[in-house]
Amino acid sequence: MRVLRLIVAGLIAIAAMVAVMFAALVVFFTGLVAYVLQLFGVRKNSPPVASGPAPDRRPPDRRMDEVIDVVSTKVPDETAKR
Repeated sequence: MRVLRLIVAGLIAIAAMVAVMFAALVVFFTGLVAYVLQLFGVRKNSPPVASGPAPDRRPPDRRMDEVIDVVSTKVPDETAKR
C-alpha cells in the first residue's frame, strides 16, 4: 500500500510539472507570435502621411477653481551657518 501511495504521488507530481510546462510553452509561443506579428504585420491604424500645417486650435478654457496656487518660501541653508 505504501508503494502504491508513493507511485500515485509521483504521477500527480509529474502531471503537475507537465501541466506547468505546457502552460509556459503556450505563453511563450503566444508572445513570440505576437512579437513577430508586431514586427511584420500591417497596422490598421497607421499614422497619416504629413499633410500641411495643422489648423489653429484654441486651447480649452480652464475653470479658475481647478487651478492650484503654489506659494514658495525661501528657507535659510543650515550648512551655511556652520
